[in-house]
Amino acid sequence: MTASRNSDSPLSALSAGEQATEAFELLSNETRLAILVALWEHDDPFGDDDALRFSELQSRVGTADSGQFNYHLDRLDGHFVESVDGGYRLTNAGRKFVRSVIAGTGIESPALEPTEVDVPCTLCGAAAEVQYERGQVYVTCTECEGLWNADDDHSGHLAKFSLDPAGLEGRSPEEIYAAAWVNTFQTIYSMIEGVCPTCTGQVERTLAVCSDHDADGQCDNCGNRSRAIARFRCTVCKRTTRATLGVVAKYHPRVVALCYDHGLDLQYGFNELAHIAERFDRTSTDVEYRSLDPPRVRVTTTIDGDDAWVELAEDLSVVDVSD
Repeated sequence: MTASRNSDSPLSALSAGEQATEAFELLSNETRLAILVALWEHDDPFGDDDALRFSELQSRVGTADSGQFNYHLDRLDGHFVESVDGGYRLTNAGRKFVRSVIAGTGIESPALEPTEVDVPCTLCGAAAEVQYERGQVYVTCTECEGLWNADDDHSGHLAKFSLDPAGLEGRSPEEIYAAAWVNTFQTIYSMIEGVCPTCTGQVERTLAVCSDHDADGQCDNCGNRSRAIARFRCTVCKRTTRATLGVVAKYHPRVVALCYDHGLDLQYGFNELAHIAERFDRTSTDVEYRSLDPPRVRVTTTIDGDDAWVELAEDLSVVDVSD
């Protein structure tokens, strides 16, 4: 059963879409949230019995009034919960919602003060530090100005990775850095393929080139050292990320093969700080601007004196590859 949205609700004035705003309304009740959590705690993805019968589910939630409990369960049924022969279980949407809450909170309130890690700054060779706050892993140089200017309190920016609080559980600072690296690269790779890793929506891919770039250090116009960067934006959930062109190039099989031939795996085993450091140390990237309007660049990756290049168009599609 689906109740129509109240026209007096503030949600009715929003443009997120009727299904989305209805979902927000459905989740604005403690009993319904408790039902989702109870089903999630019982859920075993590899088990044979992932459903709870009505009476057991009501007992776990702790609601004495069967009529009220049935009303709230009925509101969820078909959205975040589905009824099956054995009772009730979470739908994929229900699992995704609960997982997002778990991932976003973790087990404890996570924090990581600036901690030096064994990966030097790629610009000046000085020590780099890793820090975690507000869902972000910051990698900064302890001496130079870094790769770009940031709109926050951090200086010497070398990298900023998104990582849910759950990603800190049981990991050392070095392991947190490596986990953030893996998570970010998988996000970028999915977006290169045009699929948002959060909602599976379509992704807009853009080769963004600074129109008035200062090649000496960080540019006052765009705030980056590099004149061009790759930008990705989901057209559905608005998830965004950006990457250097070297990272985009290293997704292509031609560049993967070059590195593999020289004993550097780009896709397996890079969840280690030593492997990340080796990747920085042994590979270099050069960007040649073949055209500015429309933008087209040749990105050359060099390792141990050998190189491979790919040419990227405005939408980051590969239009040419070295032999």
